[in-house]
Amino acid sequence: MKIEFLTNVKTLAELKKAYQKLCFKHHPDRGGDTATMQQINAEYDHLLKNLIDAEDDANYSENSYWQSKHQQTEVEKTVMEKLQAIIGLEGLEIEIIGVWIWVSGNTKEHKEALKEHGFKWIKAHGKWCFMGRKSMGRGGYTMDQMREKYGSKTVAKGDFKGKAKAAKEEKTERSSEEDKKQIDYKARLA
Repeated sequence: MKIEFLTNVKTLAELKKAYQKLCFKHHPDRGGDTATMQQINAEYDHLLKNLIDAEDDANYSENSYWQSKHQQTEVEKTVMEKLQAIIGLEGLEIEIIGVWIWVSGNTKEHKEALKEHGFKWIKAHGKWCFMGRKSMGRGGYTMDQMREKYGSKTVAKGDFKGKAKAAKEEKTERSSEEDKKQIDYKARLA
């Protein structure tokens, strides 16, 4: 297979990072075209299989995180398919921690789409989550503990205009409050 988009990828981490950037740039819902996205997906699948096949068989057993290369390949593919399914939704903040996709931001208007793609609302964290692989623990980790243990990658910050507007409004509110405090201070001195 001729690799046009995912060139110079040597590790799974590099592959995932490059794929996420390309998804964000070329996804049809974000202005890209379907043929390009299909080519990127085909390259991803091909390279994913090759990189996992190159892993040492000793890394896979009943007692390790991945029981087989096939299991790892299927989970990684599923996670990227779910990412691709939601990356075009406006206003979402998407973070991948291990093989889980966490979604926050403006999720209310996308609630049904998230459910349709297998995401579940996790009340304890106030976020939607797709679990590429079921947790083997009791779920007592904070988001920061999960980030530290499994690594984290923010994929898209959704509606940047909305964020900028909110930041500007917050700055204006702070300025107004500071003005009021200064007026109160001057009144007390007089």
